[in-house]
Amino acid sequence: MRFSYYNLTSKILLSVFCLLPFLGMIIFFMQVGNVLAISLSVIMIFLLIVFIYKCFFIKVNIDKSGITYVSPLKNKHLNWDEVKDVLIVVRERRSLPDYYKFNEWMEAGKAGKSYFVLFRTTEGFPENPMFMFSAPTGEDYISVQFRPSIKQAIEKYR
Repeated sequence: MRFSYYNLTSKILLSVFCLLPFLGMIIFFMQVGNVLAISLSVIMIFLLIVFIYKCFFIKVNIDKSGITYVSPLKNKHLNWDEVKDVLIVVRERRSLPDYYKFNEWMEAGKAGKSYFVLFRTTEGFPENPMFMFSAPTGEDYISVQFRPSIKQAIEKYR
C-alpha cells in the first residue's frame, strides 16, 4: 500500500495555513519591488517549494517486503525482518516526543489523532526530536503520519 507522508487532514491544514499565506506574501513582496521585498519573496518561494515537495512528492510504501520511503531526493527500504519495532510518536506541546509501542497504543483505542508511526531497526530513537518534519527517514528508521489504512497495512504485512 502506498501512502503520502502526510495524511489528508494535515495537507489541508498546511495548505490553508502555509500555501495561501505564502502565495499572498510572495505576490505582495513582488509588488513592493524593493531589494528587501524581492529577497523575502525568493525565500518565500523556496519555502513554498519545500512545502509542495513534502506534501506531494514523499511517499511511503508498506507491503510484504517491508517499508519503503520514496522521494525524488532519497529512497530507503527496510525489510520486515530488520524492523525491531513499530512505535507511535506522540508530540503534544512538549519539547521531546513520547514513544509508545504501536500494538499497545492501538489496543488502548488511542488511534484517532494525527500522530506519526516510526519503523525502526535499532533500539535508539532519532536524534532530532523534530525528525518527523525535518528528517522523515534516517539510517535506521522511516516515519509516516498515521491514518487507519496504515494500521491495516501493518496488521496485514507484519
